[in-house]
Amino acid sequence: MVTGEKPSARSMRDSVREAIRELVIGGELRPGDRLVERQLAERLGVSRVPVREALRQLAHEGLVDERPTRGMVVRRLDDEDVEALFEVRDALERILCRRVVDEASDQGLDRLDEAVQRTDAALARSDRRAAVESNASFHEVLVDLAGSPVLTAVMEPVAGRMKWLLSQHEDPAAMNTDHAAIARALRSRDLAAAEKLCREHLAASRAAVSAAAGDPAS
Repeated sequence: MVTGEKPSARSMRDSVREAIRELVIGGELRPGDRLVERQLAERLGVSRVPVREALRQLAHEGLVDERPTRGMVVRRLDDEDVEALFEVRDALERILCRRVVDEASDQGLDRLDEAVQRTDAALARSDRRAAVESNASFHEVLVDLAGSPVLTAVMEPVAGRMKWLLSQHEDPAAMNTDHAAIARALRSRDLAAAEKLCREHLAASRAAVSAAAGDPAS
């Protein structure tokens, strides 16, 4: 499909979007913070145009809100938003598990083990941010191994929001232990075990996010 957009423009926009996303996920930009185009452009060393386009995309992902009086701000997710997001992720990951068990090669499954090993290495050197990143990459590999462009497109906005939420998880080591168990179940082609482990993993992550937010119900 011809869009009329130069590849360099797309590359710049995507690069700026990723940079702003990482500022949000990494906690440098907090929920409720204003996202001023001029300030972000100066910080990233770009013009305001790719910043504006990136913010629109991040709004589509659910990381950013546009407020009538304040402009773009980092979004605050309420309890209902968080609950719905975990429910959607649970349903989608069951589909992913089924496709991975049926379709993924053993060589492809090695990539899940590599994600687990990267997290182990990050934890060993006390690099929490790298551990969070490699934990997130585990789920990205799951999507890739499913081999479905439709699922990839559906998962993209959900994955961005989940990565943001799970960056608040206080125990990346526990997450990685869960990932290792899921990887073993998938390698054994044990769909029932993989689905059960994914459900338990998401339930534990949901409880951790609630605890981080100070939700007494958790």
